[in-house]
Amino acid sequence: MRHRWLFSLLLALALPAQAQTTPVMEPQASQAPSMLADDAAPVTERSLRLEHLARSGLELSGLSPARQLEFGVRGDRLVTRATLDLRYTPSPSLLGDVSHLKVYLNDDLMGSVPLSSTAAPGNAQRARLDLDPRLIGDFNRLRLELVGHYTDICEDPSHSSIWLALGSDSTLTLEEQSLPLANDLARLPRPFFYPRDDASLEVPFVLPAEPTLEMQRAGGIIASWFGIHADWRGQHFPVSFDTPPRRHSVVLATNDRRPDFLADYPAVDGPTLELISHPESPYAKMLLVLGRDDDDLVEAARALALGDVLLRGQSASVEALDTLAPRQPYDAPAWIPTDRPVRFDELIDYPSQLHADGMEPAPLNLALRIPPDLFVWNDEQVDLELGYRYSPPSVDAGSRLDVSINGEYLQSFPLKTDGGNAETDRFQVPLLQDWLGGQRRVDIPSLTLGALNQLRFDFAYANRVGGTSHDECSTVLPVAHQVSIDEQSTIDLSGFPHYLAMPALRTFANAGFPFSRLADLSQTLVVMPAAPSADELSALFDNLGRIGAQTGYPGVAVRLTDDWHSASDIDADILAIGSLPDTLEDPQPIVALGTDARSRLRIASDAMTRDGLGAKEVQADSDVSVRAHGALAAILEMPSPYFDERSVVAMLAPQPADQRLLNAALNDPARIAQIHGSVSLIRDSGVNSQMVGERYYIGHLPWTTWLWYHLSTHPWLIAGVAVFAVLLVAFLLWRILRRLGARRLAAGRE
Repeated sequence: MRHRWLFSLLLALALPAQAQTTPVMEPQASQAPSMLADDAAPVTERSLRLEHLARSGLELSGLSPARQLEFGVRGDRLVTRATLDLRYTPSPSLLGDVSHLKVYLNDDLMGSVPLSSTAAPGNAQRARLDLDPRLIGDFNRLRLELVGHYTDICEDPSHSSIWLALGSDSTLTLEEQSLPLANDLARLPRPFFYPRDDASLEVPFVLPAEPTLEMQRAGGIIASWFGIHADWRGQHFPVSFDTPPRRHSVVLATNDRRPDFLADYPAVDGPTLELISHPESPYAKMLLVLGRDDDDLVEAARALALGDVLLRGQSASVEALDTLAPRQPYDAPAWIPTDRPVRFDELIDYPSQLHADGMEPAPLNLALRIPPDLFVWNDEQVDLELGYRYSPPSVDAGSRLDVSINGEYLQSFPLKTDGGNAETDRFQVPLLQDWLGGQRRVDIPSLTLGALNQLRFDFAYANRVGGTSHDECSTVLPVAHQVSIDEQSTIDLSGFPHYLAMPALRTFANAGFPFSRLADLSQTLVVMPAAPSADELSALFDNLGRIGAQTGYPGVAVRLTDDWHSASDIDADILAIGSLPDTLEDPQPIVALGTDARSRLRIASDAMTRDGLGAKEVQADSDVSVRAHGALAAILEMPSPYFDERSVVAMLAPQPADQRLLNAALNDPARIAQIHGSVSLIRDSGVNSQMVGERYYIGHLPWTTWLWYHLSTHPWLIAGVAVFAVLLVAFLLWRILRRLGARRLAAGRE
C-alpha cells in the first residue's frame, strides 16, 4: 500500500510537468474504436526547405541579424523527432571564437552553431541540430540569430563584413506520428483541413459505382465548401468507387445506392452527416454524407456547406434548410464590394496584419480579390485613401514608405523626423503617443489589377549606427521601430461598370469567371458525361472547389445535367467536362481531340498571346491535323449558341491520361498562369494558348462609353466620322448664315 501511495504521488507530480512542455493536440476520442496492441500509429517524415519558410531572404547581417521561419503541424499529428540541417557560409572576416549562430524554437534556445575559424574562408559549412519535439505545436516559430564580430574593439554593427548566408538546401525534418481523434462533427473541417497546414488540400471522395447526377452535385457542393477553407493553398479531390483509401475521406451514399463497404450500414430516415473511423484504421476518419434518396443527399451537402457551425457530436440529422434571399451578382464574400469604398479592416485576415516592429520592420501585405470584369479604359484609376503611423526615424536621410502592388512599384512617401505632414489640411489621422501620422492619396493604375492582388507596404528606415574618431569610438545601436497602416484606410472601386471582352480563359483560370459572377453558382450549368469516370468526377470537384476558393462561398445552387438537349433550354453559363457534342461543335472547330490519338487545331499566325481590352477577332489561317501518342488536353471557351451573353467552357480530355493531365494543370499555379485566350492546349511539356475565333462581350456600358470604346479600335472610322461631322456642321452653319443674310437683304429692300 505504501508503494502504491508513493507511485500515485510521483505520477501526480509528473503529469503537470509534462503538460507544460507538450503541445496542445486534438482531443482523444472517448468513443474511438479499440486498437490492437500491434496496430502501431502510422509515422511519416516531412522535410521542409528553409527557403520556402522564410518571408524574406536567408542572409543575416549586422543590422538584420535574425530571421524567423514559421511552420505548422496538423492537429492529427504528433512530432516525435525534429532535426535542423543547416548549410551556411559565414563571412571570412568573422572571429570564430566569439561568433556563432543561435537557434530558437518558439522562443526557447535550442543551441548554438559555432562559426569555425579553422574552416576554409568563404566555404560552405554544415551543421545538424536536434530540436525538442515537445515544444512543437500547431503553429511554430524557428528563429536563427547571428552573433557576429569582426574585431575586439570599436565595432560597427552595420559593417559590411558581418554576414552569414544560409543555403537554400537547408532543411527542417519532422517525424510525425498519427493520433486517434474523436468522432466529433464540431471540429469540421478538421481532420480533413487544418488552418496551420500550408500544404495543398487533398480530400478523397468515395462514391458508389455509377453515381447519379444529384450525387455528383452533392459531391461538388462539398468540394466547393472545402475549397473555401483551402483558399490560396490549392485543392484536389481524387475520386474512387466503392473502396475507401486508408486515409481521411468523404463518402456519399443513399439507402439504395451506396459503396460496397457500406452495404450493411444502417439505413437513414433523412439527410444525415456522420463522422466515423475507417474500418481498417482508427487513425483515418470518414465523413459520411447520407440520405434516403438523392434529394436528401443534396440537402445534407448543402447543410454541411452552409450550417457547419451547428454540427456537433458523431451524427447530425438535417431537419430544414431554407434559402432566405437569393445571391446577387458580384457579392462573393472573398471579393471587394464594387458599390462603395471599402475599409482595410474589412479585408484583413488577423488583427495584427497591418502592424510590424523591429529595426527593419517586415513588409505589410493585404490581399485584394476583385471581379475580373471591371471595365477600366483610357487610363482610369482607383483611389486608395491611405493612412499610416510610424515611430520617427532618427535621421532625415531617405526614410520612406514604399507602396507596391503585385510586385510593381507604385509610389513612395517620406517618413519625417519632425512629425510634419504635407497634407494635414486634407486628411486628418490621429496620433498615437509619439507616432507620426501621415495620410496620402495613392493612384493605383487599374490595368495592373487582376482577380487576386497583393498590396504591399514597406517602411524603410535610414539609421545612424555609430562611428570612430582616432582614439575615441562610439556605437549607437538603432532601436526597434513601430509601423502601422491605418485600418480605416479605404480603397474605392465604385463607379466602374462590368464589361469584358470574351473569350478570356485567363479570367476562368484565375477567378472562375464567368461562373463566379454569382457566388452560389445559381447561373452555372455543368454538363457531365453520361457515365463519368473517376478522373472526370475529380475534374468536376476540383473546378467547383477552385471556384469556391476564389469566391469564398459554396456553390450550393449549381446544376448538373448529362443531356445537351436539355442544356439548350437553361439560361446559364455552361461548364462541359469531357467533350462537346457534335451538334455544338463548329464544322471547322478551333480544337478537336479524338480518342484515336488524332488531334486538330486551327491556328492564326497573329493570334494574341494575352487577353486584352479591345482585342480584335482573330481568324485562323492554318488547320493542322496530327496523329500522335501521348497525353493531350484542352480548355476551350466560346459563346453559348443558346443564349446571348452566355459562355461555354469545355474541358476536353478524351482519354483517362488526358483527364489526369488536365486536372494536374489546373492545380499547378505555374501552368494556370499560362492559360489565356480562347483555347489552351495542355501537354506534359507545358501549356500553349492562343486567341482564335469569335470575339463577344458580356456586361453593359453607358451608350456613349460603348460607342467610343468600340470606335477606338477603328481609328480610320473615327477619322471619317470626324470629317463627316465637321462637314455637316459647316454645311449647317452655311445654311444658317445664308438664311440670315437673305433676311437682312429682304429687310433692306423694305
